[in-house]
Amino acid sequence: MDVKIDENSSLENMKQEINQNIKEEAEEEKEEILKKRISSHPLYGLLLHSHLNCLKVCSGDFDSPEIMNTADDLAISKLSLHPDSSSEATSSELDQFMEAYCSTLRELKQAMEKPLIETHRFVDAVYTQLNDIVMSSSP
Repeated sequence: MDVKIDENSSLENMKQEINQNIKEEAEEEKEEILKKRISSHPLYGLLLHSHLNCLKVCSGDFDSPEIMNTADDLAISKLSLHPDSSSEATSSELDQFMEAYCSTLRELKQAMEKPLIETHRFVDAVYTQLNDIVMSSSP
């Protein structure tokens, strides 16, 4: 009798493991489908561009924040925020998510740039004042 109970519990455990594996595989498949839909979305390029610009600001790898903002505005105007509605690769929820994410990244970049721009302006003003003092004191 004990052997019969052990076999049943062993079979139940195996069934549970199989069901768990099936669920995990289904989840992984859903994730892959979602990744493909996101990477094929018309705004994916803009999303990557915005993300890279945030990283550039963090690393200090930019020439002038004002120039970067102008370039971003041009890139945004080239990539429509309202892709063709006949596209099968997008859904309204995905469109909203991509637009919101791109917008959030642009706002983050601007928030990170603001203190850098102010610092650059301050240093430039100090440099100009020092240059004026040196020039006015020389005969």
